Amino acid sequence: MAVEKRYARWDVVHTEACSAVDEVNLLSERPEEPNLHYVEAALTGRLELPRLRDAVIAVLEAQPAARARIATTSPMRLWTQWAIPGIAETDPVQDRMVATRGELAEAREEIFATPLPVRTGPLFRLHVLRQPRVTNLVLAAHAARFDPYSALGLLRAIASAYTGGKALAPAHDQAPLLRGNSRPPRIQGPPLRVEPGRTAQDRLSPTNGYHFRHVAMDMRDLSNAISYYADATVEDALLAEVARAVYEWNASKGKGWGQIRVVMPIDRRSVMDENLKMGNHSAYGTVALDLADIAANPLSAVSAQTKWLRRNAVELDAMARTFAEPWAPFGIRKTLKRPVDRRTASRVPSAMLANLGELEQLWFGAVRTGAIWYAPPAPLPMGIAVGAVEYNRRMHLTLRYRRAMFTTPPFWGRG
Repeated sequence: MAVEKRYARWDVVHTEACSAVDEVNLLSERPEEPNLHYVEAALTGRLELPRLRDAVIAVLEAQPAARARIATTSPMRLWTQWAIPGIAETDPVQDRMVATRGELAEAREEIFATPLPVRTGPLFRLHVLRQPRVTNLVLAAHAARFDPYSALGLLRAIASAYTGGKALAPAHDQAPLLRGNSRPPRIQGPPLRVEPGRTAQDRLSPTNGYHFRHVAMDMRDLSNAISYYADATVEDALLAEVARAVYEWNASKGKGWGQIRVVMPIDRRSVMDENLKMGNHSAYGTVALDLADIAANPLSAVSAQTKWLRRNAVELDAMARTFAEPWAPFGIRKTLKRPVDRRTASRVPSAMLANLGELEQLWFGAVRTGAIWYAPPAPLPMGIAVGAVEYNRRMHLTLRYRRAMFTTPPFWGRG
């Protein structure tokens, strides 16, 4: 069947209300700052494009939530509704040829400088970047419909369907609630703002979209780091190193004062789920470290806070929840949110770390995935986000940073 006949505008099967997290993500998007999750799979061979499209269609049929779009774009709506059509309305698979690594990097950054239309579903695009012998799959998923775990789960479901399995992803292995010392973060004063790295020579460089840098670490390096504190986890070590890198970068710019705060997503799905549930089901917590914590070994402070946050983190802070409420039409709330964001920028965390844990081998039929990369959105004024996936006994880190802040990678060689 021709592709154009398999994606059409069908009658909506049902509608459902956006959650408060969905609403805030829609309010936060700007044309120059698409609110998208980034997932990339570096494959060791070529894929059959018709078979890949069949796999995506199977996932869309099995996961109605993945087909959703907003029911109306009217700025006068009080509350946004998701419309679930009977079939996906557009083909999310987009194919292009890239000849070099430079062209691959340019394609990646072009993808994440382009907003996704929210009036037609599905709210993701799977970009097939073909090279002469290998393939890179780049998934862009809108943060209003997908959280970090469901963005990665969407790619896993497509891989399973391509291989002939279920068009579903297995449930995410949530971090256990470990015993030991726990305490809430002690928020004191404004957080340390990551200093921009643009110079006068960069004035003609693009300011919209993101740059990406990938780093693959041997897991033994992180194991050695957490060996100094028995209660620490790999995620704690990553949080500590991100905080240390932020401090060292700012200190090199003469701005190394203030409390460092790193926000992290926490999966709130039921541990009894057999398959991953699509949608926004994450809470967010912030680890706060003083300069004294950074100067000493910060692992004990990080570990105590993450234990507390895994039990007590909430989806939204008070300010975000205020804008999610329907006290005024959507357009008015969006217009007001931007100046409020500017006024409250001093309270925004320094950076984000999204650690999605360990991922088993991912196959697309007989084609093996050599590496997996993930990064969450990095909205200004934060501007910096780090994604982490443990794969093939290595920690794959993605540094995602705003072009408006940097033209070369910050923290390179630090932390």
